[in-house]
Amino acid sequence: MPVRRFLKWVSRAFGKRKSLRLAIYGPPNSGKTTLANRIISDFVGGAGWHVSDCPHQTRKIQQMEEVVLESASGKTLRIDLFDMPGISTHSELHTDTLDAFLAQGMSEEDAKKALEEAADGIVSSIRMMKEIDAALLVLDSTKSPYSKVNALLLGILKSNGVKLLVVANKIDLTKSNPSRVKEAISHLPCVGVSAEKGTNIEQLYEAMTSRL
Repeated sequence: MPVRRFLKWVSRAFGKRKSLRLAIYGPPNSGKTTLANRIISDFVGGAGWHVSDCPHQTRKIQQMEEVVLESASGKTLRIDLFDMPGISTHSELHTDTLDAFLAQGMSEEDAKKALEEAADGIVSSIRMMKEIDAALLVLDSTKSPYSKVNALLLGILKSNGVKLLVVANKIDLTKSNPSRVKEAISHLPCVGVSAEKGTNIEQLYEAMTSRL
């Protein structure tokens, strides 16, 4: 191994990282990319990542390095931000998601290819849990938090020692019930927000800079 490459490896392996590696996890269409775009807009500027109502639009891990968050109280947090593909069960992926791809006008061949990419994205997301320091678990507050996917996410993240902050998203919608999310996952800090409208987003930044 060349000396320069060896020194770079040593620096990565034993050096102190400047940024917290923070990932955004959750089921499909819970608002992960919308929240990531909100963070990018507030602290980086410029265009964010593509958002769609179709599940598994994000099929590869998206990354932005060295984003510096600042809360209203003046606390700061430097992060490497990772927007993760949505996590689905095998049955959901091969029924609901396939139907959604076809409904978007994809050919059957393209839909199956997209399905394979979505499955690969899920695997990559789960593997990445070993590499991150902290995570935002984004849940749709209009839906029941008691699901197999949520239990799976919580279990694997916990087993990897990841610091967690729960985000009950979409509180601007009529059927929203963030209290139900907080009660279901009462052992973890939880903030109710609307990533799209920006509601309570400062409260989330305060929790992130204080707890993560």
